[in-house]
Amino acid sequence: MATGSAKLSAAIADAEKRLSQLDEHDPDWQTINTLVTLLSQNQRSLDRLVKRSDATEAKLFDTNKSLEILMESLARFVPQTVVDALVEAGDDSVAVIRRRNLTVFFSDIVGFSTIATRQEPETLAKLLMDYFTAMSEVCKEYGGTLDQFIGDAMVIFFGDPKSKGVREDATAAVNMALDMQSRLELLRAKWKSEGLTVDVRTRMGISSGFCHVGNFGSETRLHYTAIGNAVNEAARLESLAEPDQIVITADTNALIEDTIETTAIGPADLKGRDHPVELFVVNGQREKGFHQLINVAGDGYSLVVDQNMITDKDETIKALRSAIDQLKSSGS
Repeated sequence: MATGSAKLSAAIADAEKRLSQLDEHDPDWQTINTLVTLLSQNQRSLDRLVKRSDATEAKLFDTNKSLEILMESLARFVPQTVVDALVEAGDDSVAVIRRRNLTVFFSDIVGFSTIATRQEPETLAKLLMDYFTAMSEVCKEYGGTLDQFIGDAMVIFFGDPKSKGVREDATAAVNMALDMQSRLELLRAKWKSEGLTVDVRTRMGISSGFCHVGNFGSETRLHYTAIGNAVNEAARLESLAEPDQIVITADTNALIEDTIETTAIGPADLKGRDHPVELFVVNGQREKGFHQLINVAGDGYSLVVDQNMITDKDETIKALRSAIDQLKSSGS
């Protein structure tokens, strides 16, 4: 539109130049003068439209910026998967309570109460922030819906508001748990380098089954969550797990056994089930090389490398070789 105004200005200038070369009594003078008047009127109209357009564009920009800020703020309190689904749907239909086949993940930190009594409040707050931030990032990478934090525990489910299929959802949940274990190893190395002697370990439970999912709560406050036996079972499995263990039900194992190695640990009586449930411990991916974590330590050194997170392999190798050269040249 601005380009059109410039062209119009040039046309008016040419017409006025031609007009100055003619006598007022020349028949062409009146014709050109009328054209100049019309062109000038059009230019003024165009300039007003340009100004209005610029103002509208600026207003739209400010509105979009405000919406982005609001969406970022909303995502801190509502699961990102739900926010994305709401934006895509354009209404609140995704928040309606419905029945879904979910895979539910539950984890907590082993001995957290003891850890809490031995740390200063500021140190504990930073530790939890590091932990929850890292675990939330892994959850997002695998497409899980982060239900809630309960003290030091996390509840995540797969299968709503979007599902890739029952088997795919279960596989994503277990792979997420494996990746969380790797990420926690990196965090332990980080905390050790910062002088924190705390040894954070987790227990994880995963269960699959039909649940009701949607907004639950009061008229004034709602929470997007899932309720059902699978949620209760995941919590109970987590409490049965040993440190660094991922315990799953037979239902979940049946969905992931083709791609993930597990070991049966025997039946257990779980509340809500009318018969003992066979439980399994997750060992890792059947596909070789999935869990590419290098973790070695000894007196005076600790090395943790997560190959899945490396973006520039050459730079990583260069940095490691530089560390080796420094060690060789130290003479010790």
